[in-house]
Amino acid sequence: MKVFTSDWAHEKLPAGHKFPMDKYRLVREELETDLTLRGKVSVVRAPLITQEELEVVHCKGYVERVLRGNLTAKENRRIGFPWTKESVTRYRASAGGTLAALHAVMGVEGSMVAAHAAGGTHHAFRDAGEGFCVFNDIALAAVTAETMYPEAALPILVIDLDVHQGNGTADIFQSKSSVFTFSIHGANNYPWKTRRKSDLDVEVPDDTTDAEYLDVLARSLEDVFLRVKPRLVIYQAGVDGLREDSLGRLALTRQGLIRRNNLVYDMCIRDGCKLVITMGGGYSRPIDATVDASVDIFRVAALKYCARSSSSSSR
Repeated sequence: MKVFTSDWAHEKLPAGHKFPMDKYRLVREELETDLTLRGKVSVVRAPLITQEELEVVHCKGYVERVLRGNLTAKENRRIGFPWTKESVTRYRASAGGTLAALHAVMGVEGSMVAAHAAGGTHHAFRDAGEGFCVFNDIALAAVTAETMYPEAALPILVIDLDVHQGNGTADIFQSKSSVFTFSIHGANNYPWKTRRKSDLDVEVPDDTTDAEYLDVLARSLEDVFLRVKPRLVIYQAGVDGLREDSLGRLALTRQGLIRRNNLVYDMCIRDGCKLVITMGGGYSRPIDATVDASVDIFRVAALKYCARSSSSSSR
């Protein structure tokens, strides 16, 4: 399984900033040194997305203002990051890695699954960013798939299991029947003023436990797969639902998130869907819980899909 990584495009944030930028490097290092993943995961440097590729979703004027550093102070505050040349490189790598994962599954020699150990920037709108999201890599991958691989990719299902609603993604695809957006998120969490309507939104209360969450997810997934019959799934696998998370407000455990990931992967395997996986939020302090749960996203996928491949080959 190819896992694209973009921590090479590092952005140094001001002291005390709440965003855990080091998680991307720590996840990559764990993937590279995990002996159980030898021969199962190929860690690949994410490419930079081009301006032309960004503009299949984002307004030209917005893209140019981001790239040239012409966002207003208010826009930068809404995003949550100060603008620097290094930040632009990271934004482009963050979108580029997910796009590369899409091509890895949809290309001529495509596998069933590929991933990006970053991205999941689901709060970015066509013409604005917010909530630590500048360019919407999920939407960029979906629109690119719709354009370049329509026969193999459509319909597309976006499964967003970050604790925060994917408002930017929902807004971008509000009038597109070929892309179904499905989000399970905290009812009382961000975003508050800019929330949009997904094709299916499932809100869960504060302190939701593993059992409660997994019951809702299992039933919702079954209904959505039957309704959509997707050929491509894009999975935003945020781990900010952990009980240790400083911004999460739920009570999920690491084992609960592993079971969550397995539910998604089993459904994709059952229905023969191509799968692109991205990270998402994760703000535990100390950072270890976020890193461990994020590595699990890719470890579980690699072990499951490699076991499936070996089983198929032996028949």
